[in-house]
Amino acid sequence: MSRVLVAIVVCLTTLCPSFPAHGQHGSTRAWQQRIEIEVDLPIPVVALDSANPFAIPVDSPPRLVASTPPKKLDVAGTLRIAAYVDAKGECRGAVPLALPFPGLAATVLEEIKNVRFDPAVRGSTAVASWVVLELPIVGRVKDSTVGAPTFELPDPAAPPEPPAPLSVAPPGSLLNAEFVPQPSLSSLASPRRLKVKTPAQDVEVPVRALVHVTAGGRCDRFVPLDIDTGLTTWLSAYLATCRLDPAVRDGAPHEAWVVMSTRAQIEMTSLESTGVTVVRDRSFEPAASRD
Repeated sequence: MSRVLVAIVVCLTTLCPSFPAHGQHGSTRAWQQRIEIEVDLPIPVVALDSANPFAIPVDSPPRLVASTPPKKLDVAGTLRIAAYVDAKGECRGAVPLALPFPGLAATVLEEIKNVRFDPAVRGSTAVASWVVLELPIVGRVKDSTVGAPTFELPDPAAPPEPPAPLSVAPPGSLLNAEFVPQPSLSSLASPRRLKVKTPAQDVEVPVRALVHVTAGGRCDRFVPLDIDTGLTTWLSAYLATCRLDPAVRDGAPHEAWVVMSTRAQIEMTSLESTGVTVVRDRSFEPAASRD
């Protein structure tokens, strides 16, 4: 509720009936009294339109005519993990925070157990801590095949949303392990050497993206919705080869955004890291990941 100030002028004619007419000039008269009262007024409801900016009205969606899945394509991504390092510099476990390719989690969690660290320091004392690490990962797509994709018009009321970010709690042995929070540290733990390498693999991955199809039947931009981040280069290369009958509106070709969904079989070479970086502007709290 809102309030407005209302001024009410009360005429006291019943009390003073004999005042002459020629005295009724001026802003205030003796037989008048100004009273100010606050009056509550209801707040109007403003309705917001729930609209999807990607929803372009068309009579029929695009239809795939031809495509060529990429092969012999270099791909890259960034692996991010949080490692628990004790005061002796031994890594007792890790939690994956971002996995750019399938099949990386088991390999990195196994490799990091054997890595020696310079432990974190508070003042002049080595202490246990969590540290966030990033590793650039490179590989190559040797060959790929794609199942028949579907193209659906977006819901006019709401934009499509990607899956929730990866959230993994530490193993039970580390969930309540004592550690010094990063803001209290003089220096962070740092690995002396860390290299990750996976064997070659053949993986099946879900692919879902919001794709813009021009009136000429070409894909010219996209928004990844469900695909490993290291494979967005592969998806871009695939979409560049797609030829489609465009969407139609009022009997004429028309641009449109569509949600493309499919599954891809991808044959990859081994994946390997090219370095490691201690992320100094990001910390990890086990309790937060558990919640």
